[in-house]
Amino acid sequence: MKEARPGRCPGPAKGREALGTNSLRLLLGLLGVIPAAANAQDRPALTPTRDVDVVYMMVQADAPDGPRVVEERMRWAIAAGRLRIDPPTPGMWMVMDTRTRRMATVRDPERSVLEIDSPQAMPGPAPGGAFQRGPDDSVAGLRCTEWRTKDVTGTPTLACITADGVLLRASAAGHVLVEALHVAYVAQDPAVFRIPEDYQRLTPPPLKRLPP
Repeated sequence: MKEARPGRCPGPAKGREALGTNSLRLLLGLLGVIPAAANAQDRPALTPTRDVDVVYMMVQADAPDGPRVVEERMRWAIAAGRLRIDPPTPGMWMVMDTRTRRMATVRDPERSVLEIDSPQAMPGPAPGGAFQRGPDDSVAGLRCTEWRTKDVTGTPTLACITADGVLLRASAAGHVLVEALHVAYVAQDPAVFRIPEDYQRLTPPPLKRLPP
């Protein structure tokens, strides 16, 4: 890999990029309801157990022009421990490495890469999250089980998750927030998760420290 060339991290996202960033946080927050100590008998699987490509529909409540529906694509390469996320922002995509807990945000138009620790980019799981098994349902042609739990903010959430760990739908307060539109169990091409070596490496902004 070529030597990283420090650059300035882009300023606050605006317009369609902000929409993509916010919808990504929403989806990761809902995925974050699944705790690490998952028990197959009374809790859903932690993550997909095999390669899968999912296109999600999400309701973006805080979009600049009012609530709207957006699509987000997520691809898991299980053996490699990689997750690629394609938000609705054109030319921007993310790759999360579940082994190193690093996330890279790639912007093709600027030919840039911003790498940070994943805890800086996504909320963690709800500590000690409890689950209550509900009825089975069908979403995007697949069977899933509805689980009553709470998301990372403590909001009661109903998540429909397949037996092999794919989130198909999540709702809160009677409203669907995320729903899978298309699910394909196919082997993922390693090239899809490869970060371009000749892109400029940006310097992440410093973390804000909480007052003592």
